[in-house]
Amino acid sequence: MAGIIIHQGKVLLHTTEQDDFWNLPGGRVEFNETTEAAIVREMYEELGVRVQPQRVAFVSEDFFEYDGMKYHEIGFYYVITLPKDHRLYNEMEFKGLEDNGRLTFHWFSFEELQSMEVYPVFLKKDLCDLNDTEGLKHYVQK
Repeated sequence: MAGIIIHQGKVLLHTTEQDDFWNLPGGRVEFNETTEAAIVREMYEELGVRVQPQRVAFVSEDFFEYDGMKYHEIGFYYVITLPKDHRLYNEMEFKGLEDNGRLTFHWFSFEELQSMEVYPVFLKKDLCDLNDTEGLKHYVQK
């Protein structure tokens, strides 16, 4: 599952030193954990902040290969918010807390997304079109 944090027309994405693409912050659900509880936990582990889940925006079934392994990922994409006036809203780029700062976080405008490698690919369009009143979208990408 992943968290969608949008602030002043920008979305928070992350990458690693080894990757040439960006994606939303998030992680995996632990045994007996709901996806909503998992996104709160993952954001605390990665960013050190308690987020507030607003709603599920997308469910995605993504089939891909990474580091020579094939994956079938079922993702729940939550619109989430940081506490009001949190310091991370003002840091354009920063290192995450997990894995000795292995993750680099950066705020990108929706226009910047169009020329970047962002996965899953539906995010480039649908993050720009995200609407609070819209229903859930389900994607299957092979």
